[in-house]
Amino acid sequence: MEAVVSTQSTGVPGYTGYVPKGQHFFGERYAQACDNALRSFEKDLIVKQNDEEKLKMVPRKSFVPVAKRAAYPVKPREFGYGTSPYRLPSDHAEKYFVSGYTGFVPRSRELLAKSYPELTHTALNIHKQEQDRLRRGSTPGIPPRAMARAKTAPPGIIYPPKSGLIPNYTGHVPAMKFKFGKTYGATTVNALQTVS
Repeated sequence: MEAVVSTQSTGVPGYTGYVPKGQHFFGERYAQACDNALRSFEKDLIVKQNDEEKLKMVPRKSFVPVAKRAAYPVKPREFGYGTSPYRLPSDHAEKYFVSGYTGFVPRSRELLAKSYPELTHTALNIHKQEQDRLRRGSTPGIPPRAMARAKTAPPGIIYPPKSGLIPNYTGHVPAMKFKFGKTYGATTVNALQTVS
């Protein structure tokens, strides 16, 4: 066993250095508190060294593996980690968003009473079916021509002459502050004609 080097007392009043275990001794003169703290520290060092020597003498057994192969079978992944749930096939077990995901999930609003992963799995499958149907261009009961996009105003026209503006339009509508008692769409029909 190695001898513990005795620490010298640094109990000079005004000393601002570190005194091991000094925070545990108070209520006495500074020099006496430092001596008591250092004696306690030296005792702890001796106990620690004795414990280390006892531990060195204990023989350790080597670990023996339980089995030569993995405890559970590892399947190769057909899709890499981080693949978007939108790109996974409909029957894939990981086609869902984890709980806590705050982004938009199409077709999830009308689904209720399911856990979030189940709800998003169902919603993503419904969305994929609709996207496939739209790409094919066939809807049961509706001919493909009727699926054309709604006609919009030509570019550059802000106030369409024969229809009202869409609600939540945040731009300026001439003379709008003087109109009341009708819906937004009805009051914005021919918005430019009321100015003159």
